[in-house]
Amino acid sequence: MTIDRQSFMERLASVPGASLGEGAFSPGPAIWAGRREVAHFDSDGALDVRLTKAAIRQRRPELKANPRVTLRANSSDWIEFDLTDGDAGDEAVALVQAALAANLPTAEPGPQPTGTDLERRRRFR
Repeated sequence: MTIDRQSFMERLASVPGASLGEGAFSPGPAIWAGRREVAHFDSDGALDVRLTKAAIRQRRPELKANPRVTLRANSSDWIEFDLTDGDAGDEAVALVQAALAANLPTAEPGPQPTGTDLERRRRFR
């Protein structure tokens, strides 16, 4: 199943603390917590979520047991969530809510980067 990325990102943007903008890690829409990107699509059904190292460490057994979650190297803030299953949307929203809660306290406040600021970030990724 192919998910409508834009509609799903608009759903995620309705979560308190989230804003919708252009992604710094990949082209297309992304969810931001202040000036920190916390979610974007990596491929048709794969949502990358910046859960933070601490939150991943705390939830590691739960995340490892979830067949929709792919953990990255121990040093990563990010997980990948498979959205190809039609009923995975609510679970993805809950993960993004957790990511926002983990990132908002330390994210630089303000609007997500645009224009030359966004282009500069993309060059360093």
